[in-house]
Amino acid sequence: MLLILLSLIISTASASAQNSTRYRAINNGAFRKNRYLSATRNYTSENKVKDWWSSNEVPAVNPVILVPGIFGSQLDGLWNKTTAPHYFCFKTSGDWTTLWLSFESMVPKVIDCWVDNMLLNFTDNTFRDRDGMQTRVNDFGGTGGIECLDKNCYYPYFKAMVDRIAAIPGYVRGVNLRAAPYDYRYGANSPVGRIYLKNLRTLIEETYTANGNQKVNLVAHSMGNLYLIEFFKGVSKSWKSKYISKYIAISGVFGGSVKSLRALVSGEVESIPRVFVNANSVRSFQRTFQSIYWLLPKKQLWSNDEILVYAPDKNYTVNEFADLLEDSGYPDGRAILKTLDGSQGLEDPGVDVYCVHGADIPTAAQFRWKPGYFPDYQPVQIDGLGDGTVNQRSLEVCTTFSRMRDHQVYPGIKHGEHMQILLNPDVIQYVIDVITETARGVEDNMVF
Repeated sequence: MLLILLSLIISTASASAQNSTRYRAINNGAFRKNRYLSATRNYTSENKVKDWWSSNEVPAVNPVILVPGIFGSQLDGLWNKTTAPHYFCFKTSGDWTTLWLSFESMVPKVIDCWVDNMLLNFTDNTFRDRDGMQTRVNDFGGTGGIECLDKNCYYPYFKAMVDRIAAIPGYVRGVNLRAAPYDYRYGANSPVGRIYLKNLRTLIEETYTANGNQKVNLVAHSMGNLYLIEFFKGVSKSWKSKYISKYIAISGVFGGSVKSLRALVSGEVESIPRVFVNANSVRSFQRTFQSIYWLLPKKQLWSNDEILVYAPDKNYTVNEFADLLEDSGYPDGRAILKTLDGSQGLEDPGVDVYCVHGADIPTAAQFRWKPGYFPDYQPVQIDGLGDGTVNQRSLEVCTTFSRMRDHQVYPGIKHGEHMQILLNPDVIQYVIDVITETARGVEDNMVF
């Protein structure tokens, strides 16, 4: 996903980078005159929902909460740092400023300022923002932080789906059509991730209560499904029965993705012209994201003798990721991998599941580094099948869930590609059919 976004962003933003003096007008993430200043609360609260229904009749529809994937939540930053990578990088933001997605920060050289703000520190087996940095997601509880990846909506994400659901009589953004964005740099079992899961539970309970005790539908995309699997592990069967109506899993990366290996070894910059961005610079912040490690292929799906990485001096299987990271010059990776113990993403959610994903699209299955290329240069990619980002076997983990009600597959790039699937009218209609209970599921195969 990141490589597609960056290639589009950089090609658009590079035209605005005329010379180095222009860089001084850029505030590590946005032009000062266009800097996003938070003028409203950063949380769409239960009070807003109650206020709405105090003057409107509560409709007989089940509320919907959307959970985005990695890089699917808008992030804001506030910083006061003592160092910066270049003289034109501002050490102080002055106010909350857009971090993701900001087109202006993706131009050559300036991207280094942005990378420095996005990096996480890993100390004492814990991830945290860099010294002097604060970050937050935008509009938790509303949909403003996930409809588009940027605040001007040049790059829509969930917007098409939100627009269609909001057009159904009874659904209102921020009231019974809500979202739970998160800081996608962290895994669910980090301190930040655990706070998010607690807030997600509160959001579900608030939404249920404020909407006349109507059960909630959860719709997740990509890594958002991993977060939901972790969430369901932490709530009881009776809680699920009370609060959850249906869980729609779209393009779930349940068993990991081989593509994440390239991000950690050499940086994920496929399709981006090298004149615009240095792969090693991108790698420097990708290696500090706990979530990238969370997306590595799972041992339950890849066999012990299945080689995923061919390097000049050694080959690596799913059991040798720690060695791979150390051999590629990042010994901290071994300790980071240990932070993911107990967070495998393959557990049964214990709720009614409707699974949707793409298929039959060339997807990275192995990487081969030529002599002299490992680890600082890009490898040769050997493809298998998947949705262009997630491997087929990972997407299909949902078929093992005991309460899977329906399984919809959309083959081909146009219909089922990992990001394109959210724009597919048939997929959007299917989601609507499920949440409005007009979809034909597999009720004859129910297992309780």
